[in-house]
Amino acid sequence: MRRFFCTMIPDVGGDLWLDGDEAGHAAKVLRLGVGDRIELLDGRGVTAEVVLTAVSRERREVRLGCRVEARRVWATAPHPIHLLVAPPRAKIMGQVVRQATELGVWRLTPVLCAYSVARPDAEGGGLAHWRDEAVAAVKQSGNPFLPQLDEPLAFADALIAAPGPGIFGAPVTAGGGSSFTLSAVSTVLPVWIGPEGGFNEAETTALLAAGHRPLALGRWVLRLETAVTAILGHLNGFLNTEP
Repeated sequence: MRRFFCTMIPDVGGDLWLDGDEAGHAAKVLRLGVGDRIELLDGRGVTAEVVLTAVSRERREVRLGCRVEARRVWATAPHPIHLLVAPPRAKIMGQVVRQATELGVWRLTPVLCAYSVARPDAEGGGLAHWRDEAVAAVKQSGNPFLPQLDEPLAFADALIAAPGPGIFGAPVTAGGGSSFTLSAVSTVLPVWIGPEGGFNEAETTALLAAGHRPLALGRWVLRLETAVTAILGHLNGFLNTEP
């Protein structure tokens, strides 16, 4: 079933209009019409199965009438993940946002570190572009929750915004892989992933002092976008498995 994003989903039996790019894609590209069924999600934990009841075409605008036939409210993850990541180049940052959304990240904060290579706004990235990537990812994956997307923060400010205990990516040679345990997780889990050059000595010291612990997966140094998927996939395996 095709998925579409809609910010307001009424109760079962309720009617709504789907418009904008979502309606245009459904009607013009997919050629959906009256009687077809689609899935809607609002990014805040509500999904619905709806049947199309009307197609309105005014000038170049298309609107689709929908009636809700089934509705579900999803519970939030027991241990939401707050991803704090040094932004790579703009194109790769979009990939990071998509992958993090597919893997259920609750909040994503770009962090400007000593070895950061990119300033997102200067490269044409930013919140609007990242939100578009996140919306595409929830529609593709079925994740009913859009992550909270923050403006980039300096490392020191991010450390205040995400107090420990949490974890940060570190190669085995830097002492990663042994000092984080599930018993340390209360609710929100901060997960820090540094730039290609890693966290510098001062940043590593500050993370440790704030209660964050190093975690490594495998023996080798990972690219940033690889580290995001590897660490998030690893954590999802034991943090947020649905009973």
